[in-house]
Amino acid sequence: MTHRFLKWLVAGGTLAVLTAFVAGSAFAGSATAKPDVTAEFTTIGSVAPEFLTNARTIPHWTFEYTDPTNNVTYPITMVGTDPRTRNTDTAIQTVIVPLKFNFVAGNQDTSILNDLGYAGFRATPLTHTFDGSRRVANVLSSPIYQNAVHPAAMGGDNAQAGDAFYRAQFNKIGTSYHARFVNDHVAATQTIDVSANKGLAYQRPVGAWRTDHGMPTDTIAGVVDSNWFSTRLQQLMGSLQIDARTVPIFLTDNVMLYSGSYLGCCTIGYHGAGMPLGRGAGSANGKGNQPVQTFMFSAWTTPGTYSGFLADYTNPTRTYPSPTRGLADIHALSHEVSEWLDDPYVNNLVKPWVAATAPQYGCTTVLETGDPVVGAWYPLSGNTVGATDGYNYYGEYHPEEEVNAQWFGRGGVEAEGLHSYNNNLTFMGPLTIAIGGPWAEFAHYANDC
Repeated sequence: MTHRFLKWLVAGGTLAVLTAFVAGSAFAGSATAKPDVTAEFTTIGSVAPEFLTNARTIPHWTFEYTDPTNNVTYPITMVGTDPRTRNTDTAIQTVIVPLKFNFVAGNQDTSILNDLGYAGFRATPLTHTFDGSRRVANVLSSPIYQNAVHPAAMGGDNAQAGDAFYRAQFNKIGTSYHARFVNDHVAATQTIDVSANKGLAYQRPVGAWRTDHGMPTDTIAGVVDSNWFSTRLQQLMGSLQIDARTVPIFLTDNVMLYSGSYLGCCTIGYHGAGMPLGRGAGSANGKGNQPVQTFMFSAWTTPGTYSGFLADYTNPTRTYPSPTRGLADIHALSHEVSEWLDDPYVNNLVKPWVAATAPQYGCTTVLETGDPVVGAWYPLSGNTVGATDGYNYYGEYHPEEEVNAQWFGRGGVEAEGLHSYNNNLTFMGPLTIAIGGPWAEFAHYANDC
């Protein structure tokens, strides 16, 4: 597998709606401090539409739309059933695969991380185990799998986070149309031993800074070489023999991926698709019953892994997540779930777009719903995980905002009869536009490059 697209979620670019903005310099008075690493998302693999004919895979539907600004027709494949034909309740089978990572302190050279976040920070290598199985119950009881009441500005839908976005995107709130996750079972925990030259466990800057200032905080994270992990993941999918009609979700507890160096960090989630080698029958030309597997990888994010969620060197007096820094709990997984719903086979290309809210993407051609809003988030109540794991989630889950397909299609998708709730082009609609500045651009279709 290779990384097809690299998607950046700037940890300093999240936002909590209905909260006041608190400004602050992360590095005030420190000329030698380096900006902290950012959280990243990526996609892996891709399956062309011609290979999906009669394939054994997840429920999906296809359509074409013509972008009115360039008169080009684009094929699109999404999950579930065509919302223009009938209100069908599609149950999507998943299997959660917990990943347990064992890291060793092996004299790794971490000097590249010196002064990360604040002057004086040092990333001391740790021998540490991260067990994703401790997060399985947390995810199953979260809005990824359980219904939650969404804000009125988002239609007030009582649904799973991904389903609510999908329904709003097609103006199906209040109908019997659904694309719901149902977890078939939890696979046996898969243990991965990470050698010192393939990964590192260390206390992240927020936890280190807080501990140094009399507020002991555990923000220990693991980072693994992305290419090495991708190979391991491919091997796992082969050995687990998960049916291609089921979506495996590989779950970690604050273990992420780096590329090149520890500063090429950190991928906290991706989704992908491929045709598993040596599995199934039929020809590979799309005329048989060949399996086409889709999958996700995601980390449950511990509060404080990135600055701004807990009181830290950005603003030590803050007692609530900064409106632009809400990366915690299911944020990464909600990002991947929504993007998977709109682009399960990583093959939905659109007219190139650019967003002032995500300049790091430059000009891109992918229909990946979380990218333009670079991690904007909204609160869903009911998160009681902190009572058992000791972290402060403020009683809320932090799913990510998403952009509707209509935004990417410049109105061409709407011409196909797929109108979004209240004509909003993003899930949060007016809550995003009201932020002002470049966010007001989401009142109209995507900008051309």
